[in-house]
Amino acid sequence: MMTGEYPPRIGGVGDHAHKLRTALVSLGLVCEIVTESRSNDSERESVRSLDTRFPLQAVTGALRILRKARPDVLHLQFQAGAFARPGELLVIAFLARVFKLVGRVVVTLHDLNEPYLFPKAGRFRSWFFRQLERMADSVIYVDELDRRWADANRDAAVDRFWIPAGPTIEPGRQVLDRDASRTCLNLSKNDFLIGYFGFRQASKGIRVLAETMRRPEFKDPHVALALIGAAGPNLTGSRSEVVVEDSIFTGLNIFQTGAQDPAVISMWLSACDVVALPFLEGLSSRRGSFMNAVAHGLPVVTTEPKVEGMVDVASHEVVFVPRGDVEALAKELVSLRNDGSKRDRLAKGALAVADRHSWSEIARRTREVYGL
Repeated sequence: MMTGEYPPRIGGVGDHAHKLRTALVSLGLVCEIVTESRSNDSERESVRSLDTRFPLQAVTGALRILRKARPDVLHLQFQAGAFARPGELLVIAFLARVFKLVGRVVVTLHDLNEPYLFPKAGRFRSWFFRQLERMADSVIYVDELDRRWADANRDAAVDRFWIPAGPTIEPGRQVLDRDASRTCLNLSKNDFLIGYFGFRQASKGIRVLAETMRRPEFKDPHVALALIGAAGPNLTGSRSEVVVEDSIFTGLNIFQTGAQDPAVISMWLSACDVVALPFLEGLSSRRGSFMNAVAHGLPVVTTEPKVEGMVDVASHEVVFVPRGDVEALAKELVSLRNDGSKRDRLAKGALAVADRHSWSEIARRTREVYGL
């Protein structure tokens, strides 16, 4: 499994690779990770590093590893901003096929953002994506909307699958309930705590959430917003979306956890009464923050998906509001604050969603794609 970003930072493509690898190993597969950015954190795992200081150095290093390992499957975890030189990934896949170093090539596309290749690359960026698909025996899309778009707009002969990302933060063995988590975090048990987990970027609806919290309904000192996790990614060379300025939260009753270990993040999630994720593009299966919330059995208010897949909109497993609608989001949060039985129903619905998209289920489906 090859990924540009590996030290498994919470919520990144490396985290996805780490969780998937663990689940595949539990099914009896031998899985090694090849990455551009191996750190001391990965010393205990089967991780190989590639040197990217000079052009094509990563290519020769990857071919050397593949020649020795002769894997049944080369699985490329692709996200444009996670690779120092994305174009070299195509070269690796091509040469691995030419020299018959692998049995099958599988590519997971975490999004459809076109990679930076060289100045004024223009149409070559979309050409890269088409060639990467054609080089693969199978292509996995993390988002069903992406898969449908590719079916309609790209080579019809490509074997495409939809397999969503699972939770990157899961409850530990010793699961703490709401009150126990609040005791550990020195939080009041009587407050209504709204959680937001994920990078604070405009497309995540963070401005909508901040505006919602400024409404009169939330001026109560016993209502608070918990901004859980790091504000943005910390990746060298990443072309990630810009983080929204902190000033939008000025004057609000908020807690900011900053970057934390998974166990602490899990505790903060468990301490919440509800999680609000007002994505401007609607809920999609690439949103790991949603999967983390349902894995903790939390009521979730989010925005209507463009394509149904993870959640049946009519099932009432989560609450959907229109995208960008501050008033609708506020109304649902107030309703959940006042109705404990509704929160309980949504908590059960969240766990049902989590069961359908657990890492063990994701690994099972991935192994089917591998043909093993």
